[in-house]
Amino acid sequence: MHNNTVTDPKNIPKGLNDEDLWKAIIRRIENIDISRRAIRTQLKIATNNNEKQKIIELKTESDVLLQERFFLHDEMKRVKKRIKKVRHERNGQLPESLAIEFMLIAQKELPEPVFTDIRNQASMNIISHKS
Repeated sequence: MHNNTVTDPKNIPKGLNDEDLWKAIIRRIENIDISRRAIRTQLKIATNNNEKQKIIELKTESDVLLQERFFLHDEMKRVKKRIKKVRHERNGQLPESLAIEFMLIAQKELPEPVFTDIRNQASMNIISHKS
């Protein structure tokens, strides 16, 4: 019988970063699904053999796995939010820095009227996208 509980540290290693935690949760959910399919097969056999105690044990084991799966699914939502937030912050900073560097170089390298025209076009594009 399955003895692990939702909070059993054997299910998901501690100290993982969010991306590795996401992968570990997916693997654990896949293992839970495999185990529950096997339990359903055993349950059919136990039902056919009228093994009442075995049926109770298998249903209990399946319920424990299902509770763990629900817990892990909720945890995945939290991890996904954190991953998205970090990626958004990381992605938000790079283009901004690149844009500033590009502007500084373009200002030095391009003739002033060309640079001004490009900057004005970019400003108009930004304004038209915001409205």
